[in-house]
Amino acid sequence: MTDDKESRFIAAAKAALDHSTQQLDELTIARLHAARRRAIDARPRRLVWLAAGGLATAALTATLVAFLLFAPAVAPPVSGLEQFDLLSDNDGLELYRDLEFYRWLAEHADAA
Repeated sequence: MTDDKESRFIAAAKAALDHSTQQLDELTIARLHAARRRAIDARPRRLVWLAAGGLATAALTATLVAFLLFAPAVAPPVSGLEQFDLLSDNDGLELYRDLEFYRWLAEHADAA
């Protein structure tokens, strides 16, 4: 029953609107047509922004995925045995033999 009342109401509203448009003068009809054209022409602008936003989001996502997939692997932390091996290595003693030279170099690098 509600659908029947609703359909009758819609039909009556359509008939009343159609009857009122037949009584409009030509100037009003021309202005209505112009307003309709402006409204239709203005609509695609939102779609352009929506497409641009979607494209920017897709580009950002692709960049993020590329960084995550092709990022250099992080070296695993050095274990206790490897640290002991590095500390007990005698190759680092050469640095201490030339310590005065490195101090002189640091002083003159700041002056230059």
